[in-house]
Amino acid sequence: MRAIEVGLRFLIKQGVKYIFGIPAGSINALYDCLYDLPELQAVVAKHETSSGYMAAAYTRITGIPAVCVGSSGPGATNLVTPAASAAKEKLPVIFITGSVPSTKLGKGGAQELGADPIFAPVTKLSRKVMNAEELPAAIAEAYWTAISGVPGPVHLSIPIDLQMANIGEMELPELPLARNPVTVVDEVLMDAALQAVLQVGERGAILLGHGAKSARTEVLAFAERTGWMVATTPRGKGAFPENHPQSLGVYGLAGNDKAVEFLNSDGHKLLLVLGSSLGELATCNWEARLTAGKQLIHVDYDERELGRCYEADIALHGEIAPVLRQLSAGLAHTGSGLTAERKMLLEQLHLARLEAAADASAMETWNTRTAIRLLGANAPEQTRFYIDIGEFMTYSIQNLLIREQQQFDININFGGMGSGIAGSLGAKLAEPERPVLCITGDGCFFMHGLEVMTAKEYGLPIVFVVINNARLGMVYHGHMLQYERCLSDFSQQRVSIAAVAQSLGIRHVQVESIEQLQAEHVQQWFAEGKSGPFVVEIIVDGNEIPPMGERVKFLQGATY
Repeated sequence: MRAIEVGLRFLIKQGVKYIFGIPAGSINALYDCLYDLPELQAVVAKHETSSGYMAAAYTRITGIPAVCVGSSGPGATNLVTPAASAAKEKLPVIFITGSVPSTKLGKGGAQELGADPIFAPVTKLSRKVMNAEELPAAIAEAYWTAISGVPGPVHLSIPIDLQMANIGEMELPELPLARNPVTVVDEVLMDAALQAVLQVGERGAILLGHGAKSARTEVLAFAERTGWMVATTPRGKGAFPENHPQSLGVYGLAGNDKAVEFLNSDGHKLLLVLGSSLGELATCNWEARLTAGKQLIHVDYDERELGRCYEADIALHGEIAPVLRQLSAGLAHTGSGLTAERKMLLEQLHLARLEAAADASAMETWNTRTAIRLLGANAPEQTRFYIDIGEFMTYSIQNLLIREQQQFDININFGGMGSGIAGSLGAKLAEPERPVLCITGDGCFFMHGLEVMTAKEYGLPIVFVVINNARLGMVYHGHMLQYERCLSDFSQQRVSIAAVAQSLGIRHVQVESIEQLQAEHVQQWFAEGKSGPFVVEIIVDGNEIPPMGERVKFLQGATY
C-alpha cells in the first residue's frame, strides 16, 4: 500500500470527509488514492487560497478537521494566507503540500520550495516528511496536534516519491485514548465570579465574542436570569438573538450606537466578556471606557487571551458553557430574580425594538444600507449569512438583524477579500439543509468570484449577493476620510456581474431598486437555486460613507 494511502485511511478513521484543493504534479499521488477511498470527497476549487477558506469554514462549523492540499511552490504559497487565517480563528485544518522528489531536493527542480519554514509561524506544527514509512505516523501526529489543547492548523510537506512509496500492509496509527481534558475552572475564582455577579444585581452587562457561539443556549439563559443587556463583537454577532429585548447589537467596528453608548457608559458596574480576544475591531480601538470604573470578568478557553488587552479582575480559564451553567445554578440557588422594575424596562425595550424593525422595512433611499436591511428582513428563518470583506460588511454588521435560528459568519480578523465567497461553499457542505446567503462585493468577486463555478460543479445551492458599486468601496471611503483624496484607480468602469454569471451558465438576476428586493424575490432566488448557485447583482452608487470611522481613527493613529 502506498504511504499516502495509509495516511488517508487514518484520517478517514478519525471522521475526516473532505479534501479541498487543486491537483498538480507533486500532489497527484494523493488524488489518485481517492479513486479507492470513496469516504473522502475531493472538492477541487479554482484557486488554492479559496480551497483553504472552504476548508476553514467547514471545520469551524462542524468541528471536524478538513484537509487542504496544494502542490509544491506556488500551490504551497497560495495556502499560507488561509493557514494564517485558520490560525487566527484557532481551527484544526490540516494543510498538506507536495514537494519535488526527496532525491532531487536542492538540485533546482521545477517549483522546488522549502515550504515548512514558511508555514511554521502560522501553524502549530510544520514539518517536511523525509521517510515513507514514517508518513502515516506524521499525519497522525499532525492531526493530533491540530485538535489538541487550543486547536489550530498544521502543515506537512511531502515529497512526491515518498507519497508513492509502497510500504506494504501497515496498521493504521493509533491516537491516545482521550483528548486533553476540558479545563476545569478554579473553584475559588468561580465563587468570586458568582459573588461579583450577585453583588451588582441588575447592573451588569455582557459582551460576546465569537467563542460564545458555542454556548448560545447557556448565554440566553444566563442573560434572561440576570436581566443584563447583551452586546456582541462583530465576529460574535449571532451569539445572541438581536430581536431579543436585551440585545444592544454590535460593539466595535461598525457597531450600533446603542451598544457603544451603553458599554462606554457608567450605567453598569460589571462587564462579563465571553469568548473574545478583545482586539482592535472588537473594542472600538481598545476603548478605555469599556472597562473604566467597572469590574471585568473575562472567560475564555484560550488562556493566552486573558489579560492580553484588558486586565481582568476575575479571569476564568475554561469553556464558556459550563462556566455559565455553574453561574446560573448559583443564581438559582440564591433565589434571586428580576425585579418588577427591570421586567417593565425590558418590555419597553421589546416594544421599541418592534417599532424600529417596522421602520427598517419602510421605503428608503436605494443604497447599500437599504439593500442589506431588506436582505436581512426577507431571508429565511434558518439562513446562515456569510459575509465577505469590504464596505458592505460594515453595513451588514450594523444592519442585519440576526434572529434566533439564524447564523452569522464573518472572518473579520484575517480574512481576505473573497474569503466569504469561498467560505460559503465550506459552510454549505457543513450544513447542507441550512440556507446560505453570501454577501460580497464586486472587488471580492474579481478576486475569488469564479468559485461560484465550483458551487455549480458540486451542486451547492448558495445565494451569492454581489454589491456592485464599481469601486473598492472601503478603500475609497477610507482614503477620503483619512486623506480627503484618493487615486482614480480605486474605481473602475462597472462590469456586469450578472453577465459573468450568465456566461458561466449560472442563474442570476440584477437588482437596481427597492421594488426588486422584496420578500417574494428573495424566496424566488432560494427556490430557483435549490440545485445550484444563484447570483444576485445589486447595483448601487456607493457614495454614502460607510460606518467605518473607528477603523479610520486607528489607521490615522498608526500613521501619524
